[in-house]
Amino acid sequence: MTAPVIVIGVGPDGLLARPIPQDAQAIAGGKRHLAAHAPGTVPTIPIAGDLNAVLERIAAVPGPVAVLASGDPGWFGILRRLAELDRPLEVHPAASSVAGAFARIGMTWEDARVVSAHGRNRRPAVATGLAGGKVAILTDTENTPASIAQELLDSGCGPRNVVVAARLGHEDETIVHCDLTEAAGRGFADPNVMLILDQADTAGPTLLAHSRTTALWGRPVEDFEHRDGQITKPAVRAAVLAGLGPGPGRLLWDVGCGSGSVAVEAAALGAGVIAIDDDAAQVERTRANAAAHDVRLGAVQGRAPAALETLPDPDAVFIGGGGADLEAIIDVATTRCRDRIVIALATIERVGPVMNRLEAAGWTASGQLIEVAELVPLGDGHRLAPRNPVLLVQGVHP
Repeated sequence: MTAPVIVIGVGPDGLLARPIPQDAQAIAGGKRHLAAHAPGTVPTIPIAGDLNAVLERIAAVPGPVAVLASGDPGWFGILRRLAELDRPLEVHPAASSVAGAFARIGMTWEDARVVSAHGRNRRPAVATGLAGGKVAILTDTENTPASIAQELLDSGCGPRNVVVAARLGHEDETIVHCDLTEAAGRGFADPNVMLILDQADTAGPTLLAHSRTTALWGRPVEDFEHRDGQITKPAVRAAVLAGLGPGPGRLLWDVGCGSGSVAVEAAALGAGVIAIDDDAAQVERTRANAAAHDVRLGAVQGRAPAALETLPDPDAVFIGGGGADLEAIIDVATTRCRDRIVIALATIERVGPVMNRLEAAGWTASGQLIEVAELVPLGDGHRLAPRNPVLLVQGVHP
């Protein structure tokens, strides 16, 4: 029978989930885990650098191999890669670092959103930080709490409490309480977990597996505060959201956000949203609509495309206003956006140049005319009252 790989979690208290088997012929793990737990009489395999090389060394050991991993190895851990080995796996999880961080501050976390920026693009972490009222982020030496906090500030994120739990289980463990501005201006020991907590309500909504939640979009115009009818109408809004594909971990720009109806509904679907408008009153209106619908988003006052320079790169962009700067805004979007751009136009003459601009940048462009007529009472019946048609152009990155 092929010898097993025994994966042992190391908890936030620094203790192993189970002892290292006495018959282990090698022990693999990070430098700090090996220093703390390897007996010195068994060959070690440091987990660092090229994981393919690490897996090859583990596979070459004929007998049992113990692998030491932080927390729960099956939760953003090394278990996914170890499963590639043609060997039996025995997994003994410990409490995760996120569980340890929340435990240190005495807070429940069944309603927390958890995302990893460890060895990954930090865009989903920033998006989740914008959208969530209780968020835990696994960091690394590049995607640090300071860099994530700065991107949230640049995105117009509202006030947040921040807790950074560093070197859990070590003698030099620290738990730092601060806000985004303080977090952006200081360093933290590695490894660490970053918690982002809503200042108004750190408890947040309860999101349990058995709860039933209803996501609504295309809400009536009356559900939003707006100015002189300057709001994306429900049917158009629904089509825009379908084109953008908002969801948890996705980061969206709403350029020329106006009342923020698109931004609010995208945030309600779980996306991290940055709403941008040159009109300070519209930015405040967007914030008010977000608060009224109990969603969180970033709001930035400034004229695009210049206002886009300091924002984190998005997954998708909605351009609902651009005026004379529309083509320059499209150029920025095609350069920095990951996969989808939706542009709302009021005049036919702009469709051709906009589609040409997208295609020249290597995007696939398509368009549709959306015409809506609403039923309104007329005598003892109803008539159709047409709304102004809207042209939607969509760009998809190949």
